[in-house]
Amino acid sequence: MTIGFDGSNAHVTPSPAMLAAPTNTPSLASGPAGRTIESHVLGDTIIPADSFFAFPEGLHGFESHTEFALLACDRAGLWWLQATEEPGLAFLLVDPFTVHVGYEVDLGVGDERFLGLATPSDALVLTVVTLPSSKDGQATTNLRGPLVFNTRAQRGRQIVSAVADYGFQVPVALT
Repeated sequence: MTIGFDGSNAHVTPSPAMLAAPTNTPSLASGPAGRTIESHVLGDTIIPADSFFAFPEGLHGFESHTEFALLACDRAGLWWLQATEEPGLAFLLVDPFTVHVGYEVDLGVGDERFLGLATPSDALVLTVVTLPSSKDGQATTNLRGPLVFNTRAQRGRQIVSAVADYGFQVPVALT
């Protein structure tokens, strides 16, 4: 039996720990509670320990990067995925269930085992956004290659959807 994700990430909301703090925030210290990482997008930021995710296989095209920090944006449904060892590598992610009505992700048994998923409530499914190269261009997202996170085990994997109808460059409104 496979875990099916059929319409929302509504059960997964950003925890206070998934919200980054600038390095001058006194309430969060480096160490066990968090770690400061350098980011060209986010600046030097204290990342809570439970916002780090292992991607043992990396992402398609970025296989050598295996640890990322997942941070919720101020706008609901948007997230940053920042490589911990490469300040210039950050991805904007979107909740695909808000972009495409009826979007579904079915994981195979191998994906479930790899991620350690026992229940859909442990999963967060997001897709990578490609920003336009010009101000008149349209942002797109890759519905065919979603990222699946096990929020409990802090492990992730990029999968390839078997649904051929999902595109690699689906327009998405970011405003």
